[in-house]
Amino acid sequence: MSLRTPEVFRPRSDDPLGEALRQEEAAEKIATLVRLNKVLESALALLHRCGERFHAASPDEVEALRARWRRRHAEAGEALWHSLIQRELCGLRRHDGFLKDLAVPRSVHLLMGPAATAADPPDPPPPPDTGTTAQTR
Repeated sequence: MSLRTPEVFRPRSDDPLGEALRQEEAAEKIATLVRLNKVLESALALLHRCGERFHAASPDEVEALRARWRRRHAEAGEALWHSLIQRELCGLRRHDGFLKDLAVPRSVHLLMGPAATAADPPDPPPPPDTGTTAQTR
């Protein structure tokens, strides 16, 4: 004995109203993804600036900036979580290129999610040393 889906639940190709609703749903998913990606980009920019300030701070300011860094890190982790969920809802399953293009720090990726404050992130990485000279042979 075989089971068949009732006719009511089968998508009809000649249903213009159903097709319009599917297109509107896809447009809403994409608009949400764009909005969440903008939130993620701004959270990552704030995290980067906070890391720069952390390394340029005097010893008196380090603890206050470390607390700010942790808060910004948690915000970026939550924004990344939301963005990746929406990407998967849109059918985008591979995130490696996306994470690389946005230069998402590995610690944000590892500690992302709504419970991003459950573990303390590491201190911000030091800025890359741009004043070094290349060794000549």
